Amino acid sequence: MSPLKQRINAIVEHAEPNLPIIGLFGTFGYPLFYIVWKYLIPQPYENLKLRLAEAVISLPWLLYRHLPKKAKDLFPLYFVFSVPVLIPFFFHYMLLKNDWSVTWAMSSMACLFLLILIVNDWVFICFYTFVGFVMAYIVVYATDGYVSYAYFRLEYIPAYLFALVGGLLANYRRQAAHQTRISLMRSLSGSIAHEMRNPLSSITHAMSTVQSIIPDKPLTNDEQQKFDISYASLIGIHDVIDEGLATIKRGNKIIDSILATLHDGLMDTSSFKKLSVKSTIDAALASYGYDDSGDRKLIVEKTADTFDFLGDKDLFIYVLFNLIKNALYYKGKPGFSIEITTQTGITANYVRIRDTGPGVPSGKREVIFDRFYTFGKSGGNGLGLSFCRRVINSFGGSITCDSEEGHWTEFIIRLPAYNTSKTANDIKREILKNKRILIVDDQVSNRLLLTRFISEWDFTIDQAENGKQALELVAKASYDLIFMDFEMPVLPGDVAVNLMRQSLDIDPSLARHCTTVPIVGITALPEADALPRAAACGMNEVLIKPLKKKEIGKVLERYFFSETPSISNDHKEVLSNSRILVVDDNETNRKFMSMILEHYGCSIGQAENGQQAIMQLEQQDYDLILMDMEMPVMNGVDATRAIRKGEGFRRFMNYSEIPIIALTGNTDQKSVIEVQAAGMNHFLSKPIFRDELVSTLASWLKRGAGKNDQVVVERAVHSDGKINGDNWSAIQNEAVLDHSIIGSLKSVSDNELLQSLFEVFVKDAENLIEELTKASSAGNVRHFEKISHTLKGSAASMGANRLFVLASHLNDRSRRGEWPEHDSWNRVIKATYVQTVQEMGGLIKSDTHPVSSQEKRS
Repeated sequence: MSPLKQRINAIVEHAEPNLPIIGLFGTFGYPLFYIVWKYLIPQPYENLKLRLAEAVISLPWLLYRHLPKKAKDLFPLYFVFSVPVLIPFFFHYMLLKNDWSVTWAMSSMACLFLLILIVNDWVFICFYTFVGFVMAYIVVYATDGYVSYAYFRLEYIPAYLFALVGGLLANYRRQAAHQTRISLMRSLSGSIAHEMRNPLSSITHAMSTVQSIIPDKPLTNDEQQKFDISYASLIGIHDVIDEGLATIKRGNKIIDSILATLHDGLMDTSSFKKLSVKSTIDAALASYGYDDSGDRKLIVEKTADTFDFLGDKDLFIYVLFNLIKNALYYKGKPGFSIEITTQTGITANYVRIRDTGPGVPSGKREVIFDRFYTFGKSGGNGLGLSFCRRVINSFGGSITCDSEEGHWTEFIIRLPAYNTSKTANDIKREILKNKRILIVDDQVSNRLLLTRFISEWDFTIDQAENGKQALELVAKASYDLIFMDFEMPVLPGDVAVNLMRQSLDIDPSLARHCTTVPIVGITALPEADALPRAAACGMNEVLIKPLKKKEIGKVLERYFFSETPSISNDHKEVLSNSRILVVDDNETNRKFMSMILEHYGCSIGQAENGQQAIMQLEQQDYDLILMDMEMPVMNGVDATRAIRKGEGFRRFMNYSEIPIIALTGNTDQKSVIEVQAAGMNHFLSKPIFRDELVSTLASWLKRGAGKNDQVVVERAVHSDGKINGDNWSAIQNEAVLDHSIIGSLKSVSDNELLQSLFEVFVKDAENLIEELTKASSAGNVRHFEKISHTLKGSAASMGANRLFVLASHLNDRSRRGEWPEHDSWNRVIKATYVQTVQEMGGLIKSDTHPVSSQEKRS
């Protein structure tokens, strides 16, 4: 059907309820008003024959409901040509014949309102008005030889235009509101019922599964009868219940989103996460409510080219459900199939759903996304594709339709690349604007630095100097993430977290949130000491100072956008959805490790040698690599060196940081040194056992550690408690500054902030060294331990490497209750401080910096 014919049918459909009434008015009104204007209120001109002709033309309108079917089929054409003759032509003809009298000027404006009432299309209204006037003008001029303007007044023009435009606007608003109400009433119940079909179907399957697991219903009334159920069956029942609850939750979310759409509400983006397109498509295909088992075989999945995107998993699954449902409508066509493919790009990625159905005409490929529009299927409510577009648009993407009539239809979903797209970044920024973060640290420089790291995301950021202040703040406001230092005056961080998790003396409305809010510990303590304390008090994870911007970015990503945040001690939660590349030339080893890790929810890629591993990394992202040492073509050491260099990569950018775990049968000192020198982070000795494999991977995935993310104290302080050698003179071998940390500070700070941080560090470090001297003189080893710990954290944050190594050594000894073994420790640390201040001041190119009393004395 052509667009013009559709438009005409829509006009007739709109006018249909009023056709008999208008026909009655025309058939009897035209002759009767002849009497009014001829005898009761005489006008200069009247024409009975014309009025009778108009009455005859009105008869089909009057008799519309009684017309035979053939006549009704032709009526739209009759309607199109009769409207201008019945209304605008007649009234304008009488206006011109009566020399523009006031009576007929008013009647002509009345005819405009009548025309607007009958015809709901503004284009046709304007066209009919123009054509009617021109026809009347031509007829008058042809019969009289002139057109009289005896009573014409200029005021008629604005009044006439006002009547036309005002009437059109009023009618448009009325029709739009009316159409919306009708469409909502017609589609709302059908849409919700339709969207409940899949959840209800899944719940039905779940109940059937439970029935098949539990023993049969007893036939007797013996209440003492007992039944046994296996552990596996019990777990199976719980899994079925969990899946059913998740399905109900997804159904409710979709219905809420549809209702919001119907009321033109905004799509809720607060639940958007980083999603794997392959995992999401797999979940959709596994949970779709197929009418029969053969339907699944019609779908071909080609998703090897996977990617990540930002969105809501349930809503994206709904989009796939809708497109699959629409395609399966035509499954009866010979040779029918559905193909789902993925394609990656630089700033955008694509999902294509192609079916071999009848296709969509070119004129319909855009309009099918309009709300309440249906095409080609009976029983549709027209909300599906419109809602799909709304969902994909909220992801920052787009959905379009391409087709070849009679052969295929393809829906193309364009999604912004998660890591490289400005669109995805902007959506994340909007989400994070509503997040609130609390930073707790007694060192102002640490708070300033951490605030600077996260300030670009527009968080609401609060600060506290100790655990007591932190408790006061969490009792008043709800935080989405908390960074908590360990060693602080008044109340240590781990004690504060323990009280927070207990929710004592906290408003009930916030108490539940306090038990679940992610809390990240930040400390200069050795990791071996910090992790048990963090686990005991309820922290989610620990970051070792000095903090780095990239490390903080990973934390924000993990807690705000990861589908399964790694915040639990449960290895399965940590490993779930992680992407692991297993590189081993032994197929049995690859299958063994893959089977274990897939059980924990990992997505596994495999390679037979280092060369294949490098090719795999270029094709898709992984979170961790398991690398065998001895392989043909390219062994593990050479492959790791090539990966760390990153020279062969164009797409893969995480080459310097991705954790690489060596798999080796040799654990001698030479092999360990070779592993570390190549850039591997850890090694596992063969044979590999499940628990060791899982715990090692979970540990490294939680860290997200890279090649250089090793704690400086491991590099500087050996297990014998001595500093890089047998005596204190070895301190001179340590670099005064860690240029990578200072470079990181420069990259995130302006000159004013960097200068401010430097000044705070100079003042704090000098005071702390003086406090160490006092504690030593007083013989207070506990106070000495606290001060040295604070100095260690401050030095680490500012990149004062040599001072950090010294403070770490002093802190290690004092924690064991021991004093420094070198008598001149105080002189060495003061000299190190002076040298640190001088070199750091020059490095940040400060024209002036505070000169301490220590510098003056030196």
